[in-house]
Amino acid sequence: MPAQKPRGQEPAGGKADGPEDGELVRRTAAGDQQAFENLVVRYEVPLRKLVYGYVLDWETAEDVAQDAFLLAFRKLDRLDEHAAFKSWLYRIAINRAHDELRRKSRWRRRLDSNVGDEALAELPAVGAESAVEARLLRRSIVRGLARLPKAQRSAVVLKDVVGMKYVEIAELLDCPIGTVQIRVHRGRRSLRRLIGEAGSKAGGGRR
Repeated sequence: MPAQKPRGQEPAGGKADGPEDGELVRRTAAGDQQAFENLVVRYEVPLRKLVYGYVLDWETAEDVAQDAFLLAFRKLDRLDEHAAFKSWLYRIAINRAHDELRRKSRWRRRLDSNVGDEALAELPAVGAESAVEARLLRRSIVRGLARLPKAQRSAVVLKDVVGMKYVEIAELLDCPIGTVQIRVHRGRRSLRRLIGEAGSKAGGGRR
């Protein structure tokens, strides 16, 4: 598999100029490794965000994302020519993230020590009025995500962290759009409650 590009040189999202995914997949199958490298550059940022939303550990997210690309490269011949590479790659990454969570059963206990500046920067911090406030808000989001039911966390991460559309999430998770919307709504509501509780506790501790 082609080597991963240094961070900071890739596009900010899953869209990029150049050939469509299907064309790059066909070129890769024909032996053009540069074509797969183009797919890596196109999707490595959103894939890291996706995996981070599950494992909540930046180093682990890097490893799982790289592993997902490697598995995709090795199994590319199994991808139906009419299937979307993006959804297929994301499913591989989600499955690997779940495997990693099962392997590291104590992952929640390591949240505080593993939430670094770079990892936090991947998360939205709407409403924050300063860098410090944004960092604190993101820490609360991470802790809140860790406490959401898996189905809600998946939907919220895909919608609010990765930035996917409801129809894309429904296809990826193989469920109706209405179900995705409900999970996102409930997940956001629970996150707001958890963040509010964390803020109340912090405020009480300063008195």
